[in-house]
Amino acid sequence: MKKVFGFMVLMFTLVGIVGCSAEDSSSEGTGSESSEEVIKIGGIGPLTPPGSPELGEELQQSMQLAIDEINADGGVLGKDLELYFEDSSGAPEKGQSAMEKLITKENVVAIAGEGHSSAALAEIEVAKRNNVPFIVAEAWSDAITEKGYEQVFRVAPNNTMFSKRIVEFVEEFGYENISIIAEDSDWGIGNVDLLKQQFEEKGIKFNSTIVSRETKDYVPQLLELTENNEPDLLLNIMTGVGAYLVVKQAHELGISPTAETAMFMGGADAAYPEIWETTGEASKYVIWQTPYSPKAKFTDLTEPMVEAFKEEFDRNPSYVALHGYDTVLILADAIERAGSTDPDEIIAALEETKLMGTRGEVTFPLEKGPDYHNWLPDLLFMQYTEIDQAPDDAEIVFPSNVATSDIVIPE
Repeated sequence: MKKVFGFMVLMFTLVGIVGCSAEDSSSEGTGSESSEEVIKIGGIGPLTPPGSPELGEELQQSMQLAIDEINADGGVLGKDLELYFEDSSGAPEKGQSAMEKLITKENVVAIAGEGHSSAALAEIEVAKRNNVPFIVAEAWSDAITEKGYEQVFRVAPNNTMFSKRIVEFVEEFGYENISIIAEDSDWGIGNVDLLKQQFEEKGIKFNSTIVSRETKDYVPQLLELTENNEPDLLLNIMTGVGAYLVVKQAHELGISPTAETAMFMGGADAAYPEIWETTGEASKYVIWQTPYSPKAKFTDLTEPMVEAFKEEFDRNPSYVALHGYDTVLILADAIERAGSTDPDEIIAALEETKLMGTRGEVTFPLEKGPDYHNWLPDLLFMQYTEIDQAPDDAEIVFPSNVATSDIVIPE
């Protein structure tokens, strides 16, 4: 099978990658080679709760897939890449410790990953303090890039972009009364603040509540949101098991999704088949977001990556896998162009990135603000219309210029 990184190199005439005879290394960085024989790349993400283990596992798998393909094509600077992946549990303290271990014990030259903003905000402080390049793969809080740390980059949407897209969706479909249930994380609280501001400016009625993502019973909050109120859209701004439980319990209460009240899921967890294991029929008619769908055309790298992931892991990747995969391509490209593993030279090369990834041409803006060092992939809104429907089979319902179906309303 033709290797995707090799195809990328051919397209962009990256030169100087030569073969080496290093041994294969494991995805957990337990290979026997010395640091002089390999280039160590750090990976980080939630493999255990309270974070989303599915998300972390997919980041790890996709990063390893990219590294295996790059190594098969000769590596970078004549050396193999080796992945050292640490569990953050999506928690600030554990994420900080994991970053410290990657930098001080494993001696990685750069790090990529993470899927929870609270953890990422702690991790970027470690990256800054140690001057180690860090590409955030799937954490959306504006503050991650708004802080303006030169070591920190991102290849996922930020809250500002996400909230604007939600408001555009609300306006296009004429929703007039919005209820928001959001987790008590930087991502959840940040999105509520941004949505409140925009809804107030546009005169759209709304109410909201902040809940713990570790809670198992959201019935009181759901009843409080909808009692003496008739929302036509429930925004589920949750991640992990909490996101699934909100769907299940809202369905059991007859609140949403119904003919009167649509439900939108904002977290990545909607894109995993595991959603049906927890929610059953409750997720039928749920609307959710993704930066990737096979129903939309992206780049010449997308299909080969998806097929390679399916062959290796016997399942379809979600957009999180594309995020993780791209971070490795970007780091490999930057190190190759820098001709060095010196952190300052890698950072300088990252700022000059112009590379075709799986979802578009990646560049990193230099103007300070939420978009600083943040490549923004487009966002698609999907809808499940059948029980046990695969994410890849869901229809695009927004934006209208790429929609493959109208929104289906429950009878």
